[in-house]
Amino acid sequence: MPGRPHSREFKLDILEHIERNQRTTAQVCREHQLAPSLIYRWRKALETRGVAAFTNETMADQA
Repeated sequence: MPGRPHSREFKLDILEHIERNQRTTAQVCREHQLAPSLIYRWRKALETRGVAAFTNETMADQA
């Protein structure tokens, strides 16, 4: 079952807060009801593919 969709801006904002040590991964997960593994996947995707990793596939399919 797929999870709820998150926007590119949301993902980047979450990762930025963690990266700048404004919040820990655990804090962000509690605040937004996210699984830590999701945050780690987002971080790995950003490191390997950059912001292009967070393109909205649904919108790309409609184009």
